[in-house]
Amino acid sequence: MKVLVTGAAGFLGSFLSDELLEHSYEVIGVDNFFRGKKEYLPNHKNFTFYKDDLVNEDKKIHDIIKKEKPKMVFHYAAINGTKFFYDIPYQVINNNIRMTQNLLNACKYSSVNKIIYASSSEIYGEPLKVPTDETHPILLNIHTDRDSYASSKAICDFYVKLFTKEHDIDYIILRIFNTYGPRMDTSEYGQVIPEFINKMYKDKEFTIIGDGTQTRSFCYVDDHTRIVRKLAENVKNDIVNIGNTDEITIKKLAESIHKIVNKEFKPKLLPPREYDHKRRCPDISKLKKLISDQPKITLEQGIKKTIDAYNANIK
Repeated sequence: MKVLVTGAAGFLGSFLSDELLEHSYEVIGVDNFFRGKKEYLPNHKNFTFYKDDLVNEDKKIHDIIKKEKPKMVFHYAAINGTKFFYDIPYQVINNNIRMTQNLLNACKYSSVNKIIYASSSEIYGEPLKVPTDETHPILLNIHTDRDSYASSKAICDFYVKLFTKEHDIDYIILRIFNTYGPRMDTSEYGQVIPEFINKMYKDKEFTIIGDGTQTRSFCYVDDHTRIVRKLAENVKNDIVNIGNTDEITIKKLAESIHKIVNKEFKPKLLPPREYDHKRRCPDISKLKKLISDQPKITLEQGIKKTIDAYNANIK
């Protein structure tokens, strides 16, 4: 089957493309290299790539879909990275919504019969219930620029659901909790695990934003991509959490990363970001019922894999 992956040169999009290719899919990749890298693109006979800015080159994605005729679309393209939510909030909300609108419009009256949309656990805000299931209300806070990302994802949840209903196309909305692994941005604009690994090796002081008591749960990328492929093959017209249920404090996470490489842990705590969420952990009961699968790689195993990839890249 031929499928299209947006954000194919990014962290999740590139690993998802690899997973699909390994299971005999023909993959059409699209990316504008805002954060993605050419070296992450698969080198595979069944992979075709188009450079395209989904925000400003909306006709191009129409032409790509018309030419390639994919059956499924995995929409992973977005501006992500917590610091972006504070630094360029208008661009985050505007671009994430516009690229989704343009992609959906290109799917009208086309070969596409299913759209899998990469949403986010950020739409749950400061959750009323932890672990958090898919029935939890969307909670957005107008008083913080951080929610530029959460609001863009929440609005696009509605766009995807209503568009597919209007045009008789199947959908899956993925509520993705923190996912990590190789190929992630290690800068302050990246996610916490690769940022911590980079700080541990390169910075004179190891800093943590906030007091470190905030919690997250982390899912290794190989678990994520396997689960997404199985959902795409077996599920339609549903909203599903994807993540690991093992919750850990940010301070304990940083300490664990140091322990794995036998480095002394002496953190400096910085002032917290405004409205940073205290807890984040998924209820994946629905996921396990739908496909009888769940994350298998432990946090320690995943961190070791990520550190090994980081060191290999440095060398």
